Amino acid sequence: MKIYLVDFENVKSKGLEGIDKLEETDNVIIFFSENSDTLSFEMHQKVLSSKADIEYFKVSVGGKNALDFQLSTLLGFMVAKETYTHIFVISNDKGFDFLHAFWCGKYIDAPSTLVYRTRTIKGAIEYESIISEQERLEENIEEIQLELDNELEQAEPQPQPEQPQQAVAETEAEPIKQEKAKKQPAKKAKRSKARSFDEMFSELLEGTCETQYYDNIRSLFIASETKEEFHNSLAKIYKQQGSDIYKAIKSRYLKLKDKYLEENPEASAPIPEPEKTPDKLTELLAGLCEPSDIETIRQCIGSTASKKDFYISMVKQFQRKKGCEYYNAVKPHYNEFVKQMQEC
Repeated sequence: MKIYLVDFENVKSKGLEGIDKLEETDNVIIFFSENSDTLSFEMHQKVLSSKADIEYFKVSVGGKNALDFQLSTLLGFMVAKETYTHIFVISNDKGFDFLHAFWCGKYIDAPSTLVYRTRTIKGAIEYESIISEQERLEENIEEIQLELDNELEQAEPQPQPEQPQQAVAETEAEPIKQEKAKKQPAKKAKRSKARSFDEMFSELLEGTCETQYYDNIRSLFIASETKEEFHNSLAKIYKQQGSDIYKAIKSRYLKLKDKYLEENPEASAPIPEPEKTPDKLTELLAGLCEPSDIETIRQCIGSTASKKDFYISMVKQFQRKKGCEYYNAVKPHYNEFVKQMQEC
């Protein structure tokens, strides 16, 4: 998942260019102040047509760089949670480049989240596509190198254990025995047995989660078509722990996919997602809306701070009629759902 933190005071409507190209899994927070709170009509239409989850954050002014400090603080909080794969700051202020330098620096452990600044959302989308292509090329190079290393290891003869020397009397027959031994053909080294997909997958998961979750994580991996889709599915179910699991699998994702398809040729057809035990929210909304809408409502619950904010989010996502219907169904249990999400 990606999030875009917009310094609207700095970029105005032009910085939102490309917002209509975002996906449902993307999030946008527009930071504005009383000094800059006007959106052009054309950009307002694009914002309304965007599939992304969009929030507006009014900054408390009164001091120099108030917006910059609040945006940077929220960014640090999001990096620590490791919920997002990419966090883009949309601003012309080059001072935000220090955030990228800090989170990629040597003084702290580099997180899995990419932090970067661009002038527009469109520029961020283009930059992310370039980075993804570079990662794909690097992974291909890494896979080729690993295959070469494995071939070299298999080709090298296995070291023979040293035999204890025996004290023997010097006789004329001893040189003859040694001569015969030299003529014996050397035994071929046994090749190490190739590991299966399940063995490779289990080894990567060791230490990241309990073994009882391995089968479900394996199913999520098989059902995913991209690394981002796999990361999103882990984040929905395992929250913060999902990022740790994803980091353990990320660098071997393509290799594992190839290994699975090699062992299961019939798996080229779409694989159904793993069955999930219905939770209370799913049971509450079953028959009232589509499963995809339930996930959207779940995200709205997790991203709002009050019933009022939740109501606004529902109307924004589903229009007034459906939004009110879904809101009334969830309203009595809203605080309960929020508490459950906070405990996860």
